[in-house]
Parts: sequence; C-alpha cells; structure tokens
Amino acid sequence: MRSYLTYVCLGIAFIVALACTVAAQEGLQRLPKEFEMSFTATTPEEALQWQNAAREKLFGYVEALCPRKSTEELPLDVKIESTEELEVYTKHRISYMGNEGERKTAILTIPKGKGNGPFPAILALHGHGGNEDAVFDDPKVLYRAFADDFARGGYVVLAPSLEHRDYAGMQLWNLIRLVDILESRPEVDKERLGVGGLSMGGEWTMWLAACDLRLKAAIVSGWMCTTEGCLSVPNCQCWELPGFFTLMDVCEINILLAPRPVVFESSLRDPCFPIHHCRDGFAKIRNGYAVFGAKDVVSQDTWDAGHEWHGELAYPMIDEVLKGNAISVYREKNRR
Repeated sequence: MRSYLTYVCLGIAFIVALACTVAAQEGLQRLPKEFEMSFTATTPEEALQWQNAAREKLFGYVEALCPRKSTEELPLDVKIESTEELEVYTKHRISYMGNEGERKTAILTIPKGKGNGPFPAILALHGHGGNEDAVFDDPKVLYRAFADDFARGGYVVLAPSLEHRDYAGMQLWNLIRLVDILESRPEVDKERLGVGGLSMGGEWTMWLAACDLRLKAAIVSGWMCTTEGCLSVPNCQCWELPGFFTLMDVCEINILLAPRPVVFESSLRDPCFPIHHCRDGFAKIRNGYAVFGAKDVVSQDTWDAGHEWHGELAYPMIDEVLKGNAISVYREKNRR
C-alpha cells in the first residue's frame, strides 16, 4: 500500500511535468516560420559570403545593446592579484578591465617544467551560476575540472568569471578581450588558441568562436541544439538575442566556425537539450562543414549522462590541433 508521501511525490511530479509541457507548447508557438538567413550555400565561395554577412549581423545585434570599446579606448590593464605555485603549473588570480569599464577577475595558469613556451592556450568558460573556480575544482560532477586537465596537459589556461546578462551574446566583447589577454602573454603561442565551455559556457564558446577567427578550435559542451529543441523545454531565454532569434536556426551559428575543428558534447539525458534535437542540429552543422570540404573536422560526442562535461572526443581533438597533452591527464584521472 502506497504511503501518503508517495502520493504527494507523484502529485508533485505530475504538476512539474504538466508545467514543463505547457511551457514547451508556449515556447514552440514562438518558433519562427522561416529564418532570415538560413544556411543554403552550395559552394565554398557562397558559404564564405554567408559567414561574412552573418557575422556582420551578429556584431550589429550585440553593438545595439552593448557598444564595444577598443583596447585603445579602454586598455586591458591586466594585473596579477595573487599567485599560487602548484606541482605542474603556476596559478595566477588576475583582474582586467572589462568592456564597460568595470574590473573583472579570472584565473590564469602557466605550465611548469617545459621552458618558457610558447604554449598552446585555452579559454575555459563556466556556465550559469559558475565562476572561475568552478571549472578547476569539481573533478567528479558537472565541469569535471576540465580547466585543470588542460593546465596539467601543458596549456596556458584563462578561466574568467562572467556575470549572467539578459542575453549571452552581450558578453561577446568581454570574451574577445580575453583572447586579447592571451595574445598579449609572452608564454602563449598566438597560433594555438582554443576555447571550450559547458552550458552557458558552451553558448559563449559558440558566440566567441563564431566571431573571433583567432581561435583555431572549440569545444561546445552541453549547449548546441536547434531552435525548436531549445524552445521545446523550459530554458533560460538568454540565448534569444533580439535579431539573432529570427536570423537563423540557432545551431547554424556554429557553421561560422567552419572550417575550424569543433567537438559538440551532447549527453543523452541532458534535460536542457533533447538529444534528438541536438542530433538534428549537428546534421545541419555537418552539412555546412561539408560545403567547405571540412566535414571530417567536426564531430559530436554523445554518451549516457546528464548536463555535464565529458572530454572523451574533445581532448584528443584539441591536442591534435593545438599540440598539447590534455588527453593523458584525462585518461590518468579516469584510471583512478
């Protein structure tokens, strides 16, 4: 015989499910009937023209909400606030000037024992509710300490704390400033820059890699999906930047990364992004890459888990492109 508590729990579960269904139905009612600039190119020349036009549109949408300051107008003014010497890397806490004139913080790590470089470098981006420490400190859940994996694998790592904005794209100028910081470091090989992030960090990765061609490879974890998929479940609306929402299927912005290598991590039980919509999105992206003759450098990692970082395909790809050794750290950690 079921207890009173069991019936209460069942009732709550039913109410939550019903609320999610209603929210999804309301969300799908906002799905654009057609997009202004869906990717339809059939030649590399047409694809490049589409990329340039789409990128210009994206810059304009962000500029309308958040005007950009150049580093000449507003210098980066990077300061080392504290330093911690760890076994295989030096960990600096830094501050720098953000695009809107406010100081922001980040962790910057430099490898030890391998000379003075130059080293490959990675931007490690946290998600909703995270910060610069989160990507280093939780080896067993969510981020799985992926920033530490890269730092131990011979990369310079820059992990910022970025606040949630009305729209994720409004952080674009600050994200580009982070690339500027990496480029300014004498330890960094400017030709070996990458970016990776989970959840909103995956969304920021998408935006940054789409708009900053200095980045040679990217890992979009726990974010890539179609517009229909994003609307089919309750999600934070920070991805719905005015203009961008109707410009293209949200997954198509990732075609702006082509022909640079990228891994999309799409877990099977991610409640934020239904896997069949993630697979549909990846099919669109891969078709776009195929027009560039680059379909073999884009991949999707699917595995049985929730909303979290994985690394199984991501580390080997990044290591191959940027010439680091994060995969050995990952494998050793998973043998324990």
